[in-house]
Amino acid sequence: MKRNGETKRRRNVAEEAEQGGGGGGEDPAMWENLDRNFRQVQSVLDRNRSLIQQVNDNHQSRMADNMSKNVALIQELNGNISKVVNMYSDLNTSFSSGFHGGKNGHDGGGAAGTRA
Repeated sequence: MKRNGETKRRRNVAEEAEQGGGGGGEDPAMWENLDRNFRQVQSVLDRNRSLIQQVNDNHQSRMADNMSKNVALIQELNGNISKVVNMYSDLNTSFSSGFHGGKNGHDGGGAAGTRA
């Protein structure tokens, strides 16, 4: 249920950005960039959910071949977790810059948009 509320909030933010709103004259491009980056994060989190399910299925099968596949799956999962941490860090920087610094050299395609 909380997830639906978060999705609705993000959708409202994106709609406000498209309409030139934003609640206080903030840069609509900043909101679009944040929305795009949150979608990238969600994509990685969705992949992680799939990886975890595969690892669980392989583990429950107790077949040697499937268990050995888990090594690569868990390594990918670990790498994805690092990506998500970096993406959230970049989002924090971008969001803070948008509110505290205004237009301080960010073109809307900040570092968070380059990871995935």
